[in-house]
Parts: sequence; C-alpha cells; structure tokens
Amino acid sequence: MSKLDEFLAMDIRKFMVIPIAMLIAGIAVVVTGYTSGTLPMSIDFRGGTLLVAPYPGDGIEGSVAEQLMEELGYEVKTRVVSDAFGNRELEIFINHALSSAEMKRAREVLSRFGIAEESIASDIISPSLGEAFFRQAIYALLFAFAFMAVTIFLRFRTFVPSFAVVLSAFSDIVVTLAVMSLLGIELSKGSLLALLLLVGYSVDTDILLTTRVLVHREGNLVARIKRAMETGLTMSITTFTAMMVLFFVSSSKVLDDVALVIMIGMLVDIINTWIQNVGILRWYVERRARA
Repeated sequence: MSKLDEFLAMDIRKFMVIPIAMLIAGIAVVVTGYTSGTLPMSIDFRGGTLLVAPYPGDGIEGSVAEQLMEELGYEVKTRVVSDAFGNRELEIFINHALSSAEMKRAREVLSRFGIAEESIASDIISPSLGEAFFRQAIYALLFAFAFMAVTIFLRFRTFVPSFAVVLSAFSDIVVTLAVMSLLGIELSKGSLLALLLLVGYSVDTDILLTTRVLVHREGNLVARIKRAMETGLTMSITTFTAMMVLFFVSSSKVLDDVALVIMIGMLVDIINTWIQNVGILRWYVERRARA
C-alpha cells in the first residue's frame, strides 16, 4: 500500500483543524494589517515615488537609501535589478509623493554617487490616486470571486459541494494574503494579478476533485479521490516548478511578484483542497449514502 493509500485510508476529516486554523489566523492577520495600516502595499496602492537610474556599482544602494532618508525625512527602500541583457538598474522606493523641490533634492543626492540627473526616471503616485487604485483592485478581486461562486453553484446545483469549492478558494486568497503580509511581500500590480490567477487555479483543482467524486462513479469513493489527487498534485507540482524557475531567472519585479505569490498559493491550495475539501466531500457522500 502506497503512502497516498495509507493517507486516504485514514479519516481525513480529523485533519481539517489545520485548514480551519489557517483560515482563522489568516483573517486575523489581514484584518489587523489593513486596519492598522501595516499591510505591505506598493506605491501603486498607497502612493509614493519610484526613481529608476543606471546602477553605477560599488554596492551604493545602502548609502543611497541612508542619504535620501536624511535629506528628505521619508522611508526609502532600494533594490538592484538586471534585465535580460545584463544591464543593471537601481530602483528607489520612497513612501511619499515628492514635490518638485523634494524631487530636485533627491536628484542632487543621486548625483553625488555619480548618477547623471538626466538619466533618472521617476514615477509619482499621490496617496488619493493610490487609494483609488487599491479600491479598484479590491473590487476586481471581489468581482472575480463572486462570478466564480455563482458559476460553481450553477454547475453543481448542490449546496455542500459548491460551498466546499467556494470556501477553498476563499481560504486560498485570505491565507496567501496573510503569508504575504508576514513575509513583507507587497500587494502590487503583479501580486494582484497572481491572486486573480490563484482564484482560477484553486477552482480548477476543486472542480477536478468534486467532479471525480460526484459525477464519475467508477470505483469506490476512496479510489475516486485518489485518482483526482494524483492528477491534481501533478498539476500543482508542475505549476510550482514553473513559477520557481520564473522567479529565479526573471529580472522583472512584476514577474517576481507573480511567481512568488503563486508559489505560496499553490502550497496553501494543496492543504485546502486535499484536506479540507476532501473531508467535506467524504462527509457529504457518506451522509447521503446513509440517508
């Protein structure tokens, strides 16, 4: 008997405390972070200034951040990125929308490190515009989730299996957001795209499981769950591997965000689908068989 057979032979429902605890903790982290203003967000959603300049080398990024903070009095973060051709750029994130005078002072600071002022590109987003972008992002996520939920209920027309699919997708999003917050991964355009993709991917694995259990009747219940799990885990491992490769070879912050968030979501989805959803469906099928 394989390890998978041994796992499925057990009553998986006793492990459901794991995804339930994850969801409760995830909600607490996200709500606390949002209400306290500590939820990590990029300048796209909270406003701020992004400066991009050719990287002169010599490991100056730490010194650049320190001098800009001294000069401007705002929080500054820096990172060095490389494109596919090996060209390196210095990205500077300032948590404030700089005025014209402040921008001039920032350029003067960078010029001390040998960076020509005319080579510095800037992107400034006001706090009000960033807040508007954040609201639109939340609306997009809620719309995608609501449309998915309606589609699932129309497909199965049975409350418990449909609820299990929706609960799993909801848990994936909330727990992934919580992990992002704990790891300091910003909610950005890239990570938002990844969360939208995660909604679809979560539903895909859950529909695979639900269809194999309720629609296909070949073999007993455990055998049907096993076939679904073998296919689903293969899909998850393949996607995780592809995203891991993308994360390590990409020089784009947007692609890095997408890959990292999807990898986190894949791990969360494995628990929610193959423990939580399997437990709910086993309870539902066995209860219906006794009725």
